[in-house]
Amino acid sequence: MTSRVVKRKNRIGAYAIVIVTVTLAIFLIDKLAGPNLVAPEGVEINKKDYPVTGIDVSAHTGKIDFARIRKQDIDFVFIKATEGAYFVDANFETNYRNAKLNNIPVGIYHFFSFNVNGKEQANHFYVNLIGKTPGLPYVLDIEEWANQYDISTDKVISEIMSFIAVLNSKGSHKIIFYSNESSYEKYLKDHFDGYDIWICSFKKAPDLDRKWTFWQYSHKGKLDGAKGWVDLNVFNGNMSQWEKYMK
Repeated sequence: MTSRVVKRKNRIGAYAIVIVTVTLAIFLIDKLAGPNLVAPEGVEINKKDYPVTGIDVSAHTGKIDFARIRKQDIDFVFIKATEGAYFVDANFETNYRNAKLNNIPVGIYHFFSFNVNGKEQANHFYVNLIGKTPGLPYVLDIEEWANQYDISTDKVISEIMSFIAVLNSKGSHKIIFYSNESSYEKYLKDHFDGYDIWICSFKKAPDLDRKWTFWQYSHKGKLDGAKGWVDLNVFNGNMSQWEKYMK
């Protein structure tokens, strides 16, 4: 009986050591993760192929120290501003102000709600842009995730067109679309020629019927200075092309 107890205790001790070792390994990987080491739900990016890298953030990211972010080869940031006709991201003003203070090129995005009038959404977005001078385009985020599914494709496209028409009437600031590959195929392809595309793909480089401008390759990037996960992105071009794009 005593021998069995000892063997059982030894097995428990061995299991405990394995658990502690695995936990420590996961912790170290997480702490060392940076823009070139991507957690699950992403692909690894070669900086030689894509030298211009950036992030996109929202209140879900938590507190962000943009001074520390800037030191990690981050060339741009897209910041969530609004959603639907009433919602304003809780960290929008703070994120925008601090990114600008640290001379990080900023883009501002609106998450499009399929069940809300496009004109109302555009006016809501525009009101929150007053006084802002982003160096990158405004972004309209089109994706089925977190949206109402029982609305026809034609209806969604019509409301997107209404949104774009309102923003175009307000001024000449450039507008681009963000989407994942499935939503691009359903709502954007063949309908919005001439607009740059920021595409999300976690399996491979995007394969679209036109050239893409930005590629979001992970939702789970870890950077020093950001409390939570950040989305990781690259620009489709070299540094010289990037400088021309921002002019």
